[in-house]
Amino acid sequence: MKDSIRYIANRLSSYYDARECNSIARYIVEELSGMSYTDILVKDTKFSEVDRKKIDVIVKRLLNGEPLQYILGYSYFCNLKIGVDNNVLIPRPETDELCRLIIERYKESAPKILDVCSGSGCIALALKNGIPEACVEGVDISLGAISVARKNAENLNLDVEFNEYDVITDTPKIQNCYDIIVSNPPYICQFEKEKMESNVLDNEPHIALFVSDDNPLVFYDKIAELGCSILKSSGNLFFEINPLFYKELTEMLISKGYANIEVIDDINERKRFIACTKI
Repeated sequence: MKDSIRYIANRLSSYYDARECNSIARYIVEELSGMSYTDILVKDTKFSEVDRKKIDVIVKRLLNGEPLQYILGYSYFCNLKIGVDNNVLIPRPETDELCRLIIERYKESAPKILDVCSGSGCIALALKNGIPEACVEGVDISLGAISVARKNAENLNLDVEFNEYDVITDTPKIQNCYDIIVSNPPYICQFEKEKMESNVLDNEPHIALFVSDDNPLVFYDKIAELGCSILKSSGNLFFEINPLFYKELTEMLISKGYANIEVIDDINERKRFIACTKI
């Protein structure tokens, strides 16, 4: 299997830098073999012909710019194996940080949580896994995403309900019901596309990534309005945000009557999250 790692890294060398080539190659071999890197080095067993063909298929797809997570059909998030396809975004480390922040604050309680723009369901499922007594629901406009999220809930044996909901146009049917609303909505402006990697632009769903340049806070505004209706008094709103607009978003939340507003940095010291309270 050490030979397979070298083979994959060499094949990818024209597309990725050396460090990334080795990292991807190790990951592929570990996943296909079900072995740790240490075991691979010590035992140095051989792949079957079937597995070697799988490796060639994976490498070809990578060289065509397809993300490895879509090729494998899953991604790891908050210690959960989350199924992904091109109906949903690949979960990011920053979103993992947001979930761990909420879990730390609520792990000893039993909150009712709504995840808006749920995508693969990674946030909702991570929160249910980390706060077992919580009642967690997820909503999304995409039926394809809802299908992925429901399958993930079933595979992980986590009791989370996912339903279709358009936060821009739909009217909430319940009032003062939730303790927490959390969302990682679309927040990347069109002008930011030129700085993005082609494998993201060519493969991940644009409906889950982008907003118009002239109204970049549209989803935050609508979700904050939703929170005014369905959050309990002293309920909390948690957002993953575009660092470019944290000041404007803070002002908008104040204007809607939210208090205790926290702007929280991610591990890279970028202003990535906002938490606030309905009063």
